[in-house]
Amino acid sequence: MKRRLTTFFSLLVFLLAIIWTMGQSRWHLNRNDYNEKPTGTLVVVKDSLYQDTKGREWIRLPHHMNAFHQPANPIPAPAKPYGTALDTLNFTYEPDNPNLKLLSKTEDGGSMEAILQPDGTYLEEGPLLGTYNYGHPEGFRGIVEHTLWDVIPHFANANYRVPAAKSQ
Repeated sequence: MKRRLTTFFSLLVFLLAIIWTMGQSRWHLNRNDYNEKPTGTLVVVKDSLYQDTKGREWIRLPHHMNAFHQPANPIPAPAKPYGTALDTLNFTYEPDNPNLKLLSKTEDGGSMEAILQPDGTYLEEGPLLGTYNYGHPEGFRGIVEHTLWDVIPHFANANYRVPAAKSQ
C-alpha cells in the first residue's frame, strides 16, 4: 500500500511539474502572436455564425463554453449592447454572461479567439482576454486538444504576453 501511495504521489508531482513547465513556456506565453480580432462589424450569416469585413468566419460560443471570460459581477445592458461590433443580435443579452466569446478556426486546427464586451470593444488584457487556441474546441478530439494545450497551461500561468498591435 505504501509503495502505491508513493508511486501515485510521484506521478502527481511529475504531472504538476509538466503543467507548470508548459505554463511558463514561450510557446504558451506567446500564443497571442497568432491571434487576431474580428475586423469591422460582424454580419450574421446564420444563427451564431458571423463574418467580419475581411470575410473571416467567427462562431459565437454558448455561455457554458465562455465561463473563463466573464466578469465577476453582472453588467447591466447598455443602451446598445455590443455597439456596432454586431449588426444584428439574434440572442438575448444576459447581465451574468455579458462577454461574448467568438472563435475563428484556422487552417492548422487551432482558432483565433476574441472576447467582445458589452460596450462593443474587445478585451485585450488581463486574465479574461481571448487567446489563440492551439486546439479548436470542436468535436471530441478538438475538445481534448483544447483542454491539454490551452486550458490546463492557463491554470499554471494566465499571464500572456500581449503582442504589439497588428494592422487590421
